[in-house]
Amino acid sequence: MPALTPNQALPYSIPADPADVPTAMQSLAERIDIVLDDLEQQALPRHMAQFLGTVNNTLAGTSASGTMTWQLTDFNTSRDGVSAVVPFTDPATTALTVNRGGFWFIYGTVQANTVPTSANIDELGVEILRNGLATPTLCRHGSHDTTIAGVSTFLIDASTGLFLTAGDTVGLRALVRRSSGASSATFGRRSITLLRMTTI
Repeated sequence: MPALTPNQALPYSIPADPADVPTAMQSLAERIDIVLDDLEQQALPRHMAQFLGTVNNTLAGTSASGTMTWQLTDFNTSRDGVSAVVPFTDPATTALTVNRGGFWFIYGTVQANTVPTSANIDELGVEILRNGLATPTLCRHGSHDTTIAGVSTFLIDASTGLFLTAGDTVGLRALVRRSSGASSATFGRRSITLLRMTTI
């Protein structure tokens, strides 16, 4: 029975083995093929994607939240012919569907427009959605500094790690908290990045 090398488990004949060169060479070639395929898979890019929102999303009246839309694909890597996220062309797209299961890192950034003090808007924020729900609810970030003098926009971001299965969706939701009134809040340019860290 052939022995195996310690690192890659490549088979090799030992003196006690019967002389069967074709079988020994086939076993070695098949094992090398497996090892090289594993190395090739490791060298392929991870499933990752980034999408941009270029159209302002405005929460008017007394709206406290609204799901953000995406218009452009910055990148959407493919592996084995399958893209990280299902491609889209509808500029009103809000849900981004992943093609592969695994543990995903999600990072979203949004430029929020500052508001006058008279708007009575106490907080602007964003939260990451999984299948339309804010799960877990800790994937949320906001700012109470909504009336910064001399500044027209400020950045809000949120990030999390999520276990996703193929077909799950990810998105961003804008949040507004008002002490009174019905002033609108505008969220401008934004991005969301999805990086598949592990498989399941």
